[in-house]
Order: sequence, then C-alpha cells, then structure tokens
Amino acid sequence: MLRLYNTCYYKLLHTLFSGACHRKIRIIGLSRFYTKNILYCFLFNHFGYYRQLIAYKKSDYGYEEYKQGVRKKHYGKEGWQKEKKNGILYRDYSNYDEYVSHQKVKLDEMIAFKGGFSNRDIIEYRLKFFKRFHKIPQYLPWNASILCLGARQGTEVEVLRDLGFIAARGIDLNPGPDNPWVKPGDFMAIAEPDHSLDMIYSNAVDHAFDLESFFKESARVVKLEGYAMYDLSVQTTAQGGGPFEAVEWDSEEKVFHLMLKYFKQVIHVETETAWKVVLLKGPITGQT
Repeated sequence: MLRLYNTCYYKLLHTLFSGACHRKIRIIGLSRFYTKNILYCFLFNHFGYYRQLIAYKKSDYGYEEYKQGVRKKHYGKEGWQKEKKNGILYRDYSNYDEYVSHQKVKLDEMIAFKGGFSNRDIIEYRLKFFKRFHKIPQYLPWNASILCLGARQGTEVEVLRDLGFIAARGIDLNPGPDNPWVKPGDFMAIAEPDHSLDMIYSNAVDHAFDLESFFKESARVVKLEGYAMYDLSVQTTAQGGGPFEAVEWDSEEKVFHLMLKYFKQVIHVETETAWKVVLLKGPITGQT
C-alpha cells in the first residue's frame, strides 16, 4: 500500500511540473510530511523502512560480541592520533580500507542492537531535516538533483522527497539491506560526473577520512551555480570521544574555513545547540 502511495504521489508531482504549480507542490509536500509524521508516531514498528530493519534485530545482542576486528582498535577514545593539527584530530587508521571497515560497522551494530533507528528517533530526525530543507525551494527547482552524503538509514532523503524533491537520493558505505532511499557509495570518491548535481547535503562531516579531500570532492560534483549544505557538530567532547567519528575539531570555525577554500559564497549560517548549519553556493574550480 505504501509503495502504491509513493508511486501515485511522485506521478502527481511529475504532472504538476508541467505547469506553474509551485504552490500546489509545496502544499502537497507539507501535507505528506505531516501525515507521515502521524503514521510514524502511531504505527510504531509497522511503518516505513524501520518496519523492515527491525526484523534484523538480535534479541541476544551483546556489545562486546560485536566489538571485533577494527572495533577493538577504534573504540571510544581508543584508536585516535595522539596530537591535533591546527585544532583537528583524526583517527589513526592504518589505511583507507580500515577506515571503510570501521565506518561500515556502525549501522550493522545499530541494526543488531535495536533494528536501526526507532520510529521515535525517526520523527525527531524528520523534524530536524524539515527545519534544514523547508527553505530550499527558494533556491532550487522541484526536480533538482540532490545527493545526501553518508545518509545511512536515509531519513533526510525521505524528507526531501516528501517535500517534493523527487530526484533526491543518498549514498553511504553501508546503507543497510534493501534501503529505498540510499545506495552504496563513498562520499570520499563520489560516483557522479563533474559539476552534475544541484546540491549535496551531509550531516556526516565528522565521518570524513580527510576534511580537505571531502570538501574538494563535494565541490567537484556540484554544479557551478549549485549548492552544498553541511551540518557541523559543535565539538564539546574530550579528545577522541566519539565511537565512530573519524575526525574531531576544537572549533567548527576551523572546518568552516576549510569549506571556503572550495566554495565561493556563504548563503546562510544557522547555529544551534549542537550544530552549525552552513549553506554554500558555487564551487571554486581548479583547486588542488
């Protein structure tokens, strides 16, 4: 039933694109967004992608049991480099394969422990992403190509599509089984042509193997008049405090300055308790 609902919804939006129906699309998108919030709230484990993931939950899950291989090295405050450089601290990965293995484990553990994000978590994230995205229509058309980087379970992609951005999609090193929103992909090496995307979004900047390379790769795939939106965590933890984060910083301002090496304009900055949201426009080409 949900699949049929999705199909009909997106066919309707495609039809509306042919005329001057911006306001209608927005009204339909808002209605869909809030309707699904209600369904997530009252149907608990029986709605959305979480309904599929919960089947993979292990009743005998033991945290120590899953802390194997790469997790024995990279655990809590273990596995980090000893010193920060310019206020930035990276994990002490032996090589790129070790980084990939460590990042893939996160969703596997979440699924085994509780079947992925609970519906309560999803509602919280949906509200957060709505706050991020509800003003995007003033910058982009409804059929804009939007790629969410490090999207994991894909709630940000789902919200973008709910709002009417039917070409939104996500990539992640480990998107989980049969993910309708996110496909396998590496945001350090994005499988998209140069300057082909209208916008990229990521709230996983602190999972980048290398920040300079991450922003450079983002700038490569964004159109010359396209946009990049990032959530930067306002770091308050002690050195090496995160269990799966690959990089940590003293101040988000240090990361902000790195972004400006690869994008021309700062369109909007919003500071929250734990996050700083940055919207940038126009990649700077020719950066090495």
